[in-house]
Amino acid sequence: MIVLSDEYINSLFIGTNFGDLVNGSVAEKRKLIIKNLKNQLDGYWSGHTIYNILVHGGFLHDAKTSEQKRLTALGIVFLREAEEVQS
Repeated sequence: MIVLSDEYINSLFIGTNFGDLVNGSVAEKRKLIIKNLKNQLDGYWSGHTIYNILVHGGFLHDAKTSEQKRLTALGIVFLREAEEVQS
């Protein structure tokens, strides 16, 4: 089961440029979201553009730099799905 359509994922990246590999591949966009969600939960910094994708895409609650980041319900399901696919 895919939680979010390829069209939705692609729409989050309109107007951005993450390089040819990511720009041309929805699978790479999904990987980038997953990587940065995990980084945020572990307290690591993400760039402004990807952070906005995470928040405005509905995956992550916005919080101050000093605060622990929390996933939204969508973010939880999205990461859970990614882990199941890797298993």
